[in-house]
Amino acid sequence: MLKNQDNSRLLLLLIVLALSFTVRGLTMRFVRDHLGDPSWFQSGTYARFDQQAQDILDGKASAFWIDDPARTDAAVYPPGYSLWLAFVYKVTGDRSAQAVQIVQWVLDALAVLLIVGVGATAFNFRVGLTAGFLGALAPVLALNGATPLADAPTGWLIVSGVWLLLLAWKKEKLWCAVGAGAFVGASC
Repeated sequence: MLKNQDNSRLLLLLIVLALSFTVRGLTMRFVRDHLGDPSWFQSGTYARFDQQAQDILDGKASAFWIDDPARTDAAVYPPGYSLWLAFVYKVTGDRSAQAVQIVQWVLDALAVLLIVGVGATAFNFRVGLTAGFLGALAPVLALNGATPLADAPTGWLIVSGVWLLLLAWKKEKLWCAVGAGAFVGASC
């Protein structure tokens, strides 16, 4: 009986993942078609982070240090997103918004499992599965994941931190609480 229940749960999780990949894939395609249109995509913001990431990879700039004290504009944004772009560019070998989109599409589709984990930990598997199903279909979540900006990666870190905080509370594990703080801190 337990094996049947496990198989059913796995099948339901796979359906949620398939929905998540499909909705995010279609949304990614829409956003990709509009990357050059400033009314649909924050191309100026992306260009700023892209240039910082390019400079980091080319050894022209440090991610954490501003060499010219007159460049106060460089201190406006934290280095995390430029580092994320540099990491994606390095791993994929492609320095483009499309490469970031593809990586974020996969990770964001899988992040629905974090939502399932939070719901299942806080309540039960049925609630987690329902939350995951709604998260897989949510247009705003899909749009954030398909847009190559900092919103989706930050969201994954926050949801991971929330899940770890729930686990710390339920299992009374200090390492989970420390991990939760680390994820929330990294999101900043």
